[in-house]
Amino acid sequence: MKPFQEELVKFLLKNNALQFGDFTLKSGRKSSYYYNARNLSTGAALARISSVYAQKIVDEKLSPDVLFGPAYAGIPLAAATALQLSEKNGMNVRFAYDRKEVKAYGDKDTQSVVGAVKEFDKVLIIDDIITTGATKLEVKQKIESVGKVRILGILVAFDRKEKDDKGEYAAEALKKQGLPVYSVLDAPSVFDYLHNKQIDGKVYVNDGHYESFKSYRAQYGV
Repeated sequence: MKPFQEELVKFLLKNNALQFGDFTLKSGRKSSYYYNARNLSTGAALARISSVYAQKIVDEKLSPDVLFGPAYAGIPLAAATALQLSEKNGMNVRFAYDRKEVKAYGDKDTQSVVGAVKEFDKVLIIDDIITTGATKLEVKQKIESVGKVRILGILVAFDRKEKDDKGEYAAEALKKQGLPVYSVLDAPSVFDYLHNKQIDGKVYVNDGHYESFKSYRAQYGV
């Protein structure tokens, strides 16, 4: 991994956003690790992670009009990244998000999508992680219901590098559906980096953790 990626891994460990143990994922899969962006809940932590998203946007020359944060984890990420782009890069980008439950009152234009998403906008989805990719397609459909927009793709901090329910690499399947994936970190690289490595005097991925991850990848990984 590049030095900035190594520093990001250490930051995630320090903030307990990258966890190791026994977890049941939203997909129902049993995993020995979990990426929990909700633990990045301080102003300093949110500023740090959103600065990574902003830099990735600049590096990839994506130039979105709108950052779209899927409920719920993506909402603060999109808002904070828009702020970072404004303050550090002079990019005045709007942000928006979706509702999990359709609002039955008030402004009908905000029943399912909140924020100014206009026709012909270039929209970049900002989220925390990709596993099977199923929920990302649902978000894409919500955005496209607003009108004719161009979805640039989805930017995540962490790609688990897994197959979807049809056995295809989730990121490749999403790309075929018009939703290319940009990620900062991926699970195999992180595990290889952390294997038997001491971070602040602690080994997070010992031989046992590493073998569990290899077994998991044999079943679900690409």
